[in-house]
Amino acid sequence: MYILEPIILTLPEMIIITIHEHLSFLWRNVLLSSIFIFSCAISFAQEISEFTIPDSLQSKTYEALITAFASDKKDSIGRLIYANTYFAKANKAKDTLEMTRGYELLAFAYAKDYPRSFVYYDKAIALSKDLKHKRYPAMLYTFKGAVLSTDGKYAKAMENHLKALEYADKNDNIELVYVNKHNIGLLKKYLELYDEALEIFKECYRYELNNENRKELDFALSHFSIAEIYIETKVLDSAIKYNTKGYQIALQQNFTDLKNLFLLNKGIIFYHQGKYAQAIQQINTAMDSLQHSREKLIIMNSFFHVAKSYDSLQKPAKAIVYYKKVDSVFTEHPHHISSTIMNTYKSLYNYYRSVNDKKNEMLYIEKALVTSNLNKKDYRTLSNKIIKTFDRRKLLQKQKELNKALNQKDKSYSVLKRVSLLVLCIFMIVLLAFYAKQRQIKKRFKEFVQQHEQTVRTPKKAANIDTEDVKKIGLAKEVIDQILAALDDFESKKLFIESDNTLPNLSKRFKTNSAYLSKVVNTYKNKKFAEYLNDLRIEHAIEKIQTDKQFRLYTIKAIALEVGFNNSQSFARAFKRKTGIKPSDFITQLESMKS
Repeated sequence: MYILEPIILTLPEMIIITIHEHLSFLWRNVLLSSIFIFSCAISFAQEISEFTIPDSLQSKTYEALITAFASDKKDSIGRLIYANTYFAKANKAKDTLEMTRGYELLAFAYAKDYPRSFVYYDKAIALSKDLKHKRYPAMLYTFKGAVLSTDGKYAKAMENHLKALEYADKNDNIELVYVNKHNIGLLKKYLELYDEALEIFKECYRYELNNENRKELDFALSHFSIAEIYIETKVLDSAIKYNTKGYQIALQQNFTDLKNLFLLNKGIIFYHQGKYAQAIQQINTAMDSLQHSREKLIIMNSFFHVAKSYDSLQKPAKAIVYYKKVDSVFTEHPHHISSTIMNTYKSLYNYYRSVNDKKNEMLYIEKALVTSNLNKKDYRTLSNKIIKTFDRRKLLQKQKELNKALNQKDKSYSVLKRVSLLVLCIFMIVLLAFYAKQRQIKKRFKEFVQQHEQTVRTPKKAANIDTEDVKKIGLAKEVIDQILAALDDFESKKLFIESDNTLPNLSKRFKTNSAYLSKVVNTYKNKKFAEYLNDLRIEHAIEKIQTDKQFRLYTIKAIALEVGFNNSQSFARAFKRKTGIKPSDFITQLESMKS
């Protein structure tokens, strides 16, 4: 949300407004409901190459095209024509800087078509890396970081903001340095690293305070961010100080939305002061003007504090209405998880437990579990604190207990007055079949364990590359060596548990192609690529099940996600193919053996 209008050398002031608008669109979180990045660079390049400059624009200068682009805000077709014309002229002149700006304009033109916009940013970055320009590629990395944040990819967002900082520092763009520092502070705040975030926000605040050419919007936003941190850490005197000053700036400058955000903060401060009725009134009044705001995290946090206020006033029925509003907003904008979301689900399932509504209790436990799995990879990279108040293992155990209770409740049993011989026979047949199946499962389990232990004890032999194999698959020995080495590294680092491992993705990572990788796996691993990948994951799952008692408490779905499968069905099929029994039966037999 912290936005500084970047310095744009040699460009007219009008485009600054456009860029400010675009950055605001990207950074105001949770606008996009779902973003899918796909490879479409070739088709975009074709679109550009087929573009013909209209006769009316042939004589226009770069500056005139930018002015026309900026003034044509509501006509996306017009913007595309100006942007394509700009790039075509720059491309014809082989002017790298102007080509970079052309790609940037195309990215702006496609601001609401994220995949296209992202491709043009990447092209602009690739062109401008060696320009040693004050603005490029630092601002482009800034935009990318903001986009990735809207998609919940915080580790990659952080990488891009750090890259932007590197180039902004190197090329002496102090304003852009603080843009990225503040955005990194927002990431740290979101991950509840409050001390680190506050240090960054105060550094940005001091920069704005001493900057004679500061923009009042940025200065007000610095106050807002600092006030939020103090509210979260319950340092209420400081929160009131910065929130009041920021509100006064927003009021004087007529920043309507920001003014209402400060009023929301005031309501949350009332809550922490124990003034629950005032908190409810203040937050609801401010929310009337922010129903369509893009600041979904703030809206959810506000609903949450209204709910907590009603809880404190012993009005649980009214509290539940607002907890459900949090759930509703998050369901529509599921890109970000915060302690607010997790605490909301905790309050919901605890409430339904207190009224003995097991169905709804189960619903919100399931939502909590699903939410805790979102964006796991980035969360592990950036912070292990995001779910610090949430005991996943206990919830999984509660889930099992509730499943059992619900199943018992849903089944209706009739009391039979007469026990017939037929019913007894059927019962005996089923019982015998069950015991026969259990004996078979136990036998298969023992056979697999013995075979598996023998395999583990047998030293793994390095792949033997002979001349016949080289001729057979038609690849150079150096290529085979390189792929086998990459596979060894892939296995030793357990990279196979990443869910996005596909033949094309892995080929790209190994700097080879799908056909080569497939041939090497088929020849030296003696299996198809999918089977090879699944076997690695199943071996890893078996090892964790055997050695990690807590891991055995996970549901099959949770285990499947943990080892890299996208769903429990494909995991169960692969597990049974490898071991001869279902994963649930394997765990049961293992527990029985250990006890």
